[in-house]
Amino acid sequence: MNTLLIFFLITLVGFVWTFWTIVAYLKTVPKGTVPKSVKPLFSKLALGVIISLISLCYGITQVGLDGFWTFIPYFLIVFPVLFGSLIMWFLTQRKTPLGNIAIQVGDPIIPFTALDSEGGNFSSEEFSGRRILLKFFRGEWCPYCAAELMEFEKMSDQLKNHNITIYALSKDTPERAKFQKQRDGINFSLLSDKNLDVIKAYGVEHHKALGQTKGASKPILGGLRLNIFGQLKFESMAIPTSVLIDENGIVKWIDQADDIRIRSNNERIMSAVKDAFGN
Repeated sequence: MNTLLIFFLITLVGFVWTFWTIVAYLKTVPKGTVPKSVKPLFSKLALGVIISLISLCYGITQVGLDGFWTFIPYFLIVFPVLFGSLIMWFLTQRKTPLGNIAIQVGDPIIPFTALDSEGGNFSSEEFSGRRILLKFFRGEWCPYCAAELMEFEKMSDQLKNHNITIYALSKDTPERAKFQKQRDGINFSLLSDKNLDVIKAYGVEHHKALGQTKGASKPILGGLRLNIFGQLKFESMAIPTSVLIDENGIVKWIDQADDIRIRSNNERIMSAVKDAFGN
């Protein structure tokens, strides 16, 4: 077997292994089945990167850099090394800094004002006499947040049976909130807290989180909301937090994500609803 063919085969193994590892993981996001442990994913990505680096070393030392047919495997090496390493690094940024929340179960909510997705003024006074599920989320660009809010939309009838109305709030502008409602078919209210006034008041600010500040996410991979070419930047945003509130404005349940990938699910929310309000 000649060296060029060996080079192709090693490169192809590294590429396919890493590509399908990434695809298989990303497909779990819209389904809400993201694995809690990152060790298996991290190990698989590391293996793909190592295979690709071995291929690179083999190519440089045994094949060289001349000719069109040697260019193709070198090009294929870029994907597993670049994207595999990038996702591995993203996994190290998954934790959120809990501990500063300003409300507890049994407390009254903190009154606030915000903007709705049409740019109109909103006041928490509208919660009066109503049961509310209030969700703080990172932004429309976050695929985990988008998947969670779409799950909330699917749950809306169940929650209405308990007279619960959903509101979700982020630092997104009203324009981006409106875009998200249209993109994801969300019928409940998305609130805009551009200056993080509400997020800070409730103590759910993640002071330095990696997010996308420009560009809108589009559906890919069977429902994943992702903007591959969006600008990434460290900035303040909300820690994903769910707050269940009764008709008297009293907090009945709080659920915070200490891992940005792991969110509230139907079972956990409905269990909290039944504990708070009965069947």
